[in-house]
Amino acid sequence: MQRKNRYQDIQLSQLRSFCLAALEGNFTAVAKEQGLSAATVWEQVRALERRLKTVLLRRHGHAVELTAEGRLLLELIQPCVGTIDSLDRLLESRRAEMPQSVTVLSTNYLVSHHLVRPVQEFSTANPGVRLSLLADPWAIQMLQRVERGDAQLGVLDYSLEEPRHPFMDYEDLFELELMLLTATHHPLARKKRLSVTDLVEYPLIRPPKGNYSRKALDRLLQRHGLDDRVHVVLENNTVDIIRRYVAAGTGIALVYLDGEQRERVSGVQQRLFDAEPDRLSVAIVCRKGSCLSEPAEEFRRVLRRCLSRKERCSRE
Repeated sequence: MQRKNRYQDIQLSQLRSFCLAALEGNFTAVAKEQGLSAATVWEQVRALERRLKTVLLRRHGHAVELTAEGRLLLELIQPCVGTIDSLDRLLESRRAEMPQSVTVLSTNYLVSHHLVRPVQEFSTANPGVRLSLLADPWAIQMLQRVERGDAQLGVLDYSLEEPRHPFMDYEDLFELELMLLTATHHPLARKKRLSVTDLVEYPLIRPPKGNYSRKALDRLLQRHGLDDRVHVVLENNTVDIIRRYVAAGTGIALVYLDGEQRERVSGVQQRLFDAEPDRLSVAIVCRKGSCLSEPAEEFRRVLRRCLSRKERCSRE
């Protein structure tokens, strides 16, 4: 860009240089303070004068002094320039006075069985922060909501076989394994080796379409040509409801659960479906390039400390 066109519009750097020159009475001191050359500072002020069609500063040797128009301009803009230059400090100060909040999205299963301890720890240590924990049964909708800014963080499961969302950062915490749920006295509870054929020999409780557990089940049945033999008695997306009906003997179920979290559920046996094992990863997600608030960063640290297999193994 040509020098004469560089300052066609008034710029903050020009106003700052003018204010400092007016107060210091010297271009050299201003240039040193801003890390510029004296010639650059002089050029900024002269371009400002051309733009305003007036003389603002007159030079007397190495010193400069304000004209009447220069004093008027200084009176008008000095408070504004000072406010802008201290904007980060002012914003931080005022932001500290605002109510702090963190919104987190997760699945029903993770909210019920994994986030209780992190939420309790965070809320106890940060009583002044309002934590909103929202449950959404569909991972893809959850990703879209985090991307829109409805929540700062998501804690969700995703398939290792599918591509990650291109605009999200993922931090893996632990894995869910494909587990078979049966009533305690069900024949499959005593069977030593499981097979895919076992899934169609008994009434089945399955999640609705779109659920990762449903995708895994459909994939297994189709691979073995058994999808037309399945007898579905109930579809539901909530693990606790599925367990209740399994315990009642309504049917068996194949769902992703934390294999290391061996919960004792009355009337239900939970075992790894080792005929064709499969896994999901559970991760903290946030928008790429997003600047999280300090409360959100703190909640992420709590999640990592409480849920990350790597963190727990290092402590042990």
